[in-house]
Amino acid sequence: MEEKIFSIALEHGSPTPLYQQLADALAKGIADGSLPANSKLPPIRKMAAHFGVNPVTIVTAYKYLEQKKMVYSRVGSGTFISPLPVEEVPEPVARKNLERLERIPALENAINFTLTSLPNELFPVDAFKKAFDTVLEREKGGAFRYTDSMGYLPLREELCRYLASFGIQTGTENLQIISGAQQGIDIISKALLRYGDVVFVESPTFYGAAGAFLSRGAKLIGIPLAADGMETEELENYLKLYHPRFIYMMAYFQTPTGISYSREKKRRLLELAEKYDTYIIEEDDFYDFHYGKEMPLPLKALDYKNRVIYIKSFSKILMPGLRMGLMVLPKKVKGAVMEAKYTTDISTSGFLQKSLEEYLRCNGWEAHGKKVRQYGSGKYRKAVSMAKKYLLPQGASFFLPEGGVSLWVRLPEGVDGEAFCNRALEKNVVVSPGGQFSIDGSPENHVRLSFAGLSDDKIEVGMKRLGEVLREM
Repeated sequence: MEEKIFSIALEHGSPTPLYQQLADALAKGIADGSLPANSKLPPIRKMAAHFGVNPVTIVTAYKYLEQKKMVYSRVGSGTFISPLPVEEVPEPVARKNLERLERIPALENAINFTLTSLPNELFPVDAFKKAFDTVLEREKGGAFRYTDSMGYLPLREELCRYLASFGIQTGTENLQIISGAQQGIDIISKALLRYGDVVFVESPTFYGAAGAFLSRGAKLIGIPLAADGMETEELENYLKLYHPRFIYMMAYFQTPTGISYSREKKRRLLELAEKYDTYIIEEDDFYDFHYGKEMPLPLKALDYKNRVIYIKSFSKILMPGLRMGLMVLPKKVKGAVMEAKYTTDISTSGFLQKSLEEYLRCNGWEAHGKKVRQYGSGKYRKAVSMAKKYLLPQGASFFLPEGGVSLWVRLPEGVDGEAFCNRALEKNVVVSPGGQFSIDGSPENHVRLSFAGLSDDKIEVGMKRLGEVLREM
């Protein structure tokens, strides 16, 4: 990067001040990406000696860029390039892959590593059929009337007891029933975002949430992830720069990386949210899919300052078409979110809410949850075993998330993610490219392999074919 900076030419006789010339040239490099985010600018004395100017000129240029939020400083460390907010949705790499799927013969027989849903035989169909029948017999046509916009009260009471098992203590007055997690994200965006607001997301992140924020006129900043959660030092530097409306994250089995936050990181995240007066959206899609000995402890369970908006979906653990979820709302945002929910669809289906309450009252959560975890754990062990057998020898790598339904695989040096997925399609294997989860559309040398909906045989055959692709590339 220094070579790029030191190639800048300053005109000492120009009417434009030297500091402005330097700042404008650096700003151009930041904007076009040739000076990457979080890279360190050369020290002031080194810059002054190279350009033959007074150190004050360099300090002034850096200060000018800092005012423009293009750089930030760390005490004792120097000056660094700021990330620029993403303002529009890049074309998802997945769309390009979907166009190519039409050219693959017998696609219905493809081994599909992109689906995160459980197989149909795990859905509790008989128990729900009984619940549906009970509600219809009990309430007749009244089963289809609107419920309270916040949700059917007996269901909210049941869900409060369920949340308590995860350490989240809340009352029914703070619990909003929603038609799936994606609706929850969209409602929060509708309620809380104004055009031009900044939202922080994990990098990489779930494109569905990113798209919802951008559709409301927000600008996104991606926060890099370490093995135990967000890089909190960089997060704080960005908080000083941008003052986001909120931070979006997943505390366990993050999409797409599978990363889970350490308790230390969770506590630090809450401290920073309080210090810089922002909220955190915590999405829980896969906390039920934990295969280790310890149960997940949601960020919301530690939220003594009421800074977390917790969203949970039941689509993964029960049935995708159920389209049911919940939000736990801090008091300060509750009114705006309730209004946004009402203007969106008045209320989530009363019949489905009453049926879910009947199902939970009769069956509870634990039996089905245990069954799903046993199934998911078996698929996880199979996927890990086959990835070790076929992918690691070809130079790929991955870490063990101990939960969720996917592996985040780093491809060998020099192997492009999208090119890899294209080659896999030729072998009738469908894979999610890492670039699909990048908010700026930048290329990724990762792929996500979701194993929940595949038989053991297909997992092995698919991994073997992917290993062959790596060997050929």
